[in-house]
Amino acid sequence: MVCIVAFFVVLVLSAVSAKYRKLLGKAWGCFSRRVTFRACDTSFRDDVKTSMLAPLAIRAPRLVKPASIAIEVLAWLMVLSLVVSLYLLGRSGLNLFVYGTCDKQDTQACTLAAQACSIGGSEPGFWESVGHGDVLGAFGREFASVGDTISTIPSRLREWDAAEFASPDATYLGGYVAGRPVALEVLDPGCRFCAELFRNMRASGFDETHNVTYIAYPIDGGFGPKFANSPLIASYLTAIRAWEAAHGTTTAETGDWYILEQLFTTVADDGRSTQEWMNAATPEEATARLQEWLSADGYAADAVAQIAVLAASPETAATLRAGRTVVEDDIRTVAIPSLIAGGRLHSGLVDVDALRDMP
Repeated sequence: MVCIVAFFVVLVLSAVSAKYRKLLGKAWGCFSRRVTFRACDTSFRDDVKTSMLAPLAIRAPRLVKPASIAIEVLAWLMVLSLVVSLYLLGRSGLNLFVYGTCDKQDTQACTLAAQACSIGGSEPGFWESVGHGDVLGAFGREFASVGDTISTIPSRLREWDAAEFASPDATYLGGYVAGRPVALEVLDPGCRFCAELFRNMRASGFDETHNVTYIAYPIDGGFGPKFANSPLIASYLTAIRAWEAAHGTTTAETGDWYILEQLFTTVADDGRSTQEWMNAATPEEATARLQEWLSADGYAADAVAQIAVLAASPETAATLRAGRTVVEDDIRTVAIPSLIAGGRLHSGLVDVDALRDMP
């Protein structure tokens, strides 16, 4: 291991001083043999150790042997640290390319990632598993995660068509307009970045150049929903789409988009954003507010009652499960919101300028 460490040291030193460059060839020869599991050039190894131990041999000869052992141990630790660092760097770069974040478990932990709510985190992390004594499980999940990322690469290189993922009863922001390209957002009603993306779409005029639809995906926090009332809101959104499809009115802007607009753009009576209020509300308060919005959007009392029944039905639950499968198995995103538009998958919040320039 001393040969490997010495090679990197000499490589750095030779970049700043010519006097070390004559050692670089010898260091490379030893390094290349070690990394191919062949015996190192012992003369170079001994030269390195001798140069390090010579001052100690003069002052305290008895300490030479312990120091020699310490150098070997330190070299092993440095090489191991280098290997781990290179692995983490490679894994982070791969995740950044595939998912738009270097950390699949927590997108907001990666400073290079777009602003997003993380889907990951339901499984214990590597060090958490090690801390609980599950070493084999930690390594198994780690390598399985990397394998999953690698298998996702081909899908990221393809041309994305949002219409391919839109549901048969899809509704559109502002209503469907023939000739416009379809854009699809994966959203959680409780995620603040989804609210920001909605406002960015309005500010950029994106909703006037694209047929914008969505898949409602309440994020699972591991011990329940990440945002308490997101499953309830998603159930109502899904029920409205089914109700509108049954009544043949999905081409115009429908009540689900009115709910999203109220949720994402308005302020509650206590000064908080409506989304913040909804995330903290009781299920009864949230249900009442959703039904108030439907009434305000022109739905008759019997239609509101039918939608409420439909929201709690097995059919709606099955539709939400199907949407979850599309997100996890087909789109394979780890960030909410995710937007399919312009032939690409955009992970996280997309700013106004990018939306304005999107084909």
